[in-house]
Amino acid sequence: MLKILIGVGLAMALATSAQAAQRPAAQVEAAERAFAADGLALGVRDSFLKHMADDAILFAPGPVSAKALFEKRPSGKSTRLEWWPRRVVAARSGDLALSVGPSAVNGKRGGYYATIWRRAPDGGWKWIYDGGAAADASKALGPEAPAVLDTPAAAGERSPALAFDKVRTAESALAQAAETDAPSAYRGVLAADAWLLGPKGAEGLTPDALAERLAARPSRMTLALRGGASKGGDFVWTWGEARWPDAQANPQSAHYMHVWQKRPEGWRLIFEALINDR
Repeated sequence: MLKILIGVGLAMALATSAQAAQRPAAQVEAAERAFAADGLALGVRDSFLKHMADDAILFAPGPVSAKALFEKRPSGKSTRLEWWPRRVVAARSGDLALSVGPSAVNGKRGGYYATIWRRAPDGGWKWIYDGGAAADASKALGPEAPAVLDTPAAAGERSPALAFDKVRTAESALAQAAETDAPSAYRGVLAADAWLLGPKGAEGLTPDALAERLAARPSRMTLALRGGASKGGDFVWTWGEARWPDAQANPQSAHYMHVWQKRPEGWRLIFEALINDR
């Protein structure tokens, strides 16, 4: 009887482990770690090309085709770029996900990266956006620590188009309110567990230091968006350009990437990277 109980317990543990490994967030964590490992083995150019989708974008400083940009670069390993996931948020439909974590160049930690992943037709994952922004990575756990895998949304909209329309409305309201008081506008839409990166000058703040980061946001901003939605209608990512005047009324600009998630209380902004162009 004891052997039977042990066998049943072991089978249940193995089944639970297998189920956890099949979770989209766990798959994306594995994809991110494979991407990072290839960054060391193959070099930046070849690893980025290997793991990107054909329509992937990044900001350099404005949005460009990642494939066209990296194909022009030479192969090589002169720069040791390292990164590892600390948080992964996947859509309930398992087709889109956000991965965020620290990065380091030649052994020196810098800011945080952010990657949007999309499930490919063959069932694997390819990144469709990659970037990063100012944040304090010195206190983050190292690459040996497992990432935090967020629980997927409990429900979504009836379709991706409806989800994107709902977020478009929310983002338009955020943009309008941000033109007069950006920190207050953000407080109205941010999830309590949101992470924020950037802008310049926020290098000493961790991603979850929301109060301090909101105070560092420009007081007035104008936003414009593009992006995509998950099949489950619960996860929407957007990107666009932000503009604001500085204290001397000189025009400033940045590009941003947002991730919105359907929560019981409505659509909430769970992530932003604000990347200064200059």
